[in-house]
Amino acid sequence: MTVTERPTFDLEISQQEGIVVFHLKGRLMDQQQADRLMTALNKEVDAGHSSVVLDMGDLQYMNSTGLNILINVLTRTRNAGGDSLIARVSSSVRQLFVVTKLDSVFIITATVEEAVSKLKG
Repeated sequence: MTVTERPTFDLEISQQEGIVVFHLKGRLMDQQQADRLMTALNKEVDAGHSSVVLDMGDLQYMNSTGLNILINVLTRTRNAGGDSLIARVSSSVRQLFVVTKLDSVFIITATVEEAVSKLKG
């Protein structure tokens, strides 16, 4: 796979049982992508949705910039009285959480449904 064939970052937003779900796809690697995610997050938090699920099932790659973005998301939601849960993490991205010990900071679930249930419970 060449650099031009690698998927870029994409973001879709949905709601499940009143919880906002951010579906992250492709590669989360730079500040422009961070700005896009944070702008969408701020819009949701300002609308009263202080808890979100980050569905990372289609996120193929993330670097330290991506991790920093996720920490910013977690901080923003917790400061608003909510939380951020991560769902469906690929094994390569999960390894990044383990190595950085961020798997002890974030709640990581196997499915989006499980994350939504934890936020509603």
